[in-house]
Formats: sequence, structure tokens, C-alpha cells
Amino acid sequence: MKVKAGDIVRFLNISGGGTVTRVEGKLAFVEDEDGFEIPVMTHEVVVIEDEKPTVSNASTGAVDEAEEESYEYIEEEGNDDNPKFFVAFLPGEKQGVESGHLRVQLINDSNYFSYYTISKVNKDATLELMFNGLIEPNTKIGLDKMTVLQLDDRQWKVNIMMFKKGRAYKELPSVSTDIKIKAARFFKENSFADNDYYHEKAVLMSIIKGEFEMKLEQLSQKEVDQVVKEKEAKPARKKFARRDEPGILEVDLHIDELIDTTAGLSKGEILNIQVDKFKQVMKENEKFKGKKLVFIHGVGAGTLKNEIRRLLERQYKKHTYQDASFREYGFGATMVII
Repeated sequence: MKVKAGDIVRFLNISGGGTVTRVEGKLAFVEDEDGFEIPVMTHEVVVIEDEKPTVSNASTGAVDEAEEESYEYIEEEGNDDNPKFFVAFLPGEKQGVESGHLRVQLINDSNYFSYYTISKVNKDATLELMFNGLIEPNTKIGLDKMTVLQLDDRQWKVNIMMFKKGRAYKELPSVSTDIKIKAARFFKENSFADNDYYHEKAVLMSIIKGEFEMKLEQLSQKEVDQVVKEKEAKPARKKFARRDEPGILEVDLHIDELIDTTAGLSKGEILNIQVDKFKQVMKENEKFKGKKLVFIHGVGAGTLKNEIRRLLERQYKKHTYQDASFREYGFGATMVII
């Protein structure tokens, strides 16, 4: 029986099922009762209305050799050389410290199939398996719903092994890495950022290290020491003392003042977090006529400063602004007068 959108199906190889939201070639996307969209091959599901489905090999999980050779899936250009793999955390329907829920998902942004295991690391360094399975190329799957407090002070061990079906492929090294999770991160508004994978904001934790990190690991200790020495030689960013003058509010938009880590975030995502903070403060103070807001954006390449000035010219025309005190902030801050 042909699988189509709207069909209610059950899985053949694992328990569960749901409603088919769409079909792309041989891949069906099934939404389960928790709202997770699970990609699965059409031959690995059966429409519930068909009481006696005729399935060859699929019920045992076996795949014919001819089918394996003819397996077709869409490859994205450039994903062979720069595979990306993330554990994603998305807000759930309940909010609050004790009841707040997070949806935990896995993202495979590569042209490779990946076997994965995710285990909890115990205090005695033993592991407890939490999730395991196979994720298909260029897809994301739901893993679980967890409360924020369940995740507090957790360390997970993630292992992945990547391969292709039915074609020759470039061998990639297996990945084994740890991710550390702090509950406090999920209660900071700007921790959840716009991203390339969801229509909503999410926290993405990178599993496959980028080119820079991999090169850094290949450096000798002498070279690492030199990099550290050069970094320490650079002048530290000036820390501005908070002013107690009535009517003035200082807001430091440097990213390390807004979130705990920038791991897995692009420059664009970092800028979005900083701009969101700017908009939040403007909204919170829009009724306090005469109040002065000092946004500390730094000098750098001027990207954040230019974006703030652009917003002030277009969205906040009724407010005046100027460079903040040069003596106190140099060229690194803008004062807005409500």
C-alpha cells in the first residue's frame, strides 16, 4: 500500500507510530503523539487500516541487496567536507524552573548515515545508555522530552559513526565527545537563538568540531603555548564599572555577558542574540521618558554598533541617541535618551 500524507501508520522495526505529515521520495515523515516528526523509510511502516500488510523482509529489518544498491537519497553540496552534528534543545509547552520542559532532538547536517549513542556519564565515569539508533542524512529526529531540572549538571557522552549506503564514500573518523549541561542556561532568554534548522529559537550543542578546533588539536604543545602567549599579550577588554547615577541604565551587549558559551553559534546567531537584548531593553524602558540607556557594544568591526544605529534610525525614531561619554567608554558605547 502506498504511504501518503495523512495516513496513520505504525513502525515495523520499532514500537510506535503516528500520522504521516509528508512523503519525500522513499522517506516518510511521521509525527508521533508527542509532536516529534520522525523520518522513516516508507517500507518500514504500515498503514494501520491494512489489517494484513504484505511486507517482504521489512518486518525483520532486513534489506534486499538489490534495494541496498539502488538506495537513493538527496545529498547536499559541500556536506561531505564539512559535516555538522548537533544535540538540540527546544522550549517545551510548560514554563518554570520545576515544570519547564525541553524537547531534545538530534540534527545530522551531513550526507552520511550515522549510528549514534548518547549516554549519561556517572560520577564514577561509568556510562548509562540513554539514546541510540540510526539517523539518516540531512535530517533531524526527536529523542525525548525532559524537564530542565532533569538536565541540571549533566554530562553526556555522544558517539557517532558515519557512512553511506549504496555508493563509495570518503571515510570520516568516528566521533566521541562529551557535552556538559547546566540548567541555568535554559532560563536565560538569550540562550535560545535563531538558527538554520528550526523556525523557532533553540540551543544547539555541536558534536563534530569545526575545522579550527580540529587544527588546534593537531598543534604541538609548543605551538599551543605560543597561541596562549599571544592571546594573553592582547589587552583585555575594558570592564566598565556600573554607574549609580539616577536615570542612567548601562547594558553590556558583549556576548560573554549575555550567554555562558558561544559554542556552535555562528557570527550571525551571536549578532541576533545581542540585537534581541537591545530590543528587549528598549521595550522595557519605552515608557520612562528622559531615561538614558547606555548600550556598550565595543568597537571591533563595528557590526553591532552599525546594526543598533540602523534600528534607532528606523524603528526607534522618536528617541534621540548619541555617542556615550568618550572618557568613560571610548568609541564603544551608544547612549539612547527615551
